[in-house]
Amino acid sequence: MDFETELRGATPPLVTPFSGPDAGSVDHDALAAVVEHAVDGGVAGLFPNGTTGEFASLTAAERAAVVETTVANAAGRPVLAGVADTAVADVLDHADRAADAGADAVVVTPPYFHAESGEGGNRAFLRAVADGSPLPTFLYDIPSCTGNPLSAETVVALADHPNVAGVKDSSGDFSGFCRLLRETPDGFVLLQGFDALLLPSLRMGATGGVHALSNVVPEAFAALHRAAVGDGDGRDDGRADAVHEAIGGLFDVCLDHGFAPATKAALRARGVVDDAAVRPPLCGVDPEAIEGPLAAVTAATDRDDRR
Repeated sequence: MDFETELRGATPPLVTPFSGPDAGSVDHDALAAVVEHAVDGGVAGLFPNGTTGEFASLTAAERAAVVETTVANAAGRPVLAGVADTAVADVLDHADRAADAGADAVVVTPPYFHAESGEGGNRAFLRAVADGSPLPTFLYDIPSCTGNPLSAETVVALADHPNVAGVKDSSGDFSGFCRLLRETPDGFVLLQGFDALLLPSLRMGATGGVHALSNVVPEAFAALHRAAVGDGDGRDDGRADAVHEAIGGLFDVCLDHGFAPATKAALRARGVVDDAAVRPPLCGVDPEAIEGPLAAVTAATDRDDRR
């Protein structure tokens, strides 16, 4: 698969809906509804079992089942399955399960407990994963969660590995992202994962973005991508700026309350899911915190679509 072409646009890190007492069960019908909503909104790919998907609160069997449901409803979109864990053997077990479930690629962070391992340790860990994975591997830098940043030097060093397809950069380091744009080989997929940096990254040549809010307002992210890079109706800087600014307000809610809780609350507000439950240690979000920023995004997108 030509990921550099297929992933031009938004790839939502899918929420994992729960049901039952204490959010004890994965709600696969609700997950299918989220995937359908995203596909109808124009997303480029799908990323189950990421941070927004609460992968760290799922069993291995649940993670595999989430991938199966995503693939079954993907309508041809590439599925990049999160396989993060702290032992190479466990990462590769998740990768094997993802391959069996029909995923197209896997996404892996550096280890998130042995954060003192340094860049030598990160390279050894990620190279071992890439060597053993049955699917193309995407690197995932999210130091706010792992406590273990993935340096630009390490990404560049691993970019030549035949089984490393790209990186999702959620570090918030724009200068580091620009370095990756300059120093990684042609065809290496660069996905911006920090909403506030999406528009400048697209303008600099990023492949696309992976953003929790593209679960909720996929049409806004599709419109932003078209306006930023000239797809469809052609480049429109004013439209891109307006949609990006509106998304920023909703992004702030996610920063304040957590991406999985805020995204689920917004999906419930839009009527996509009935239950916004999250598993401990996460806590739910007051729906009132979502309403104003969500209305601003939908209004900006609707206004621009009428132009």
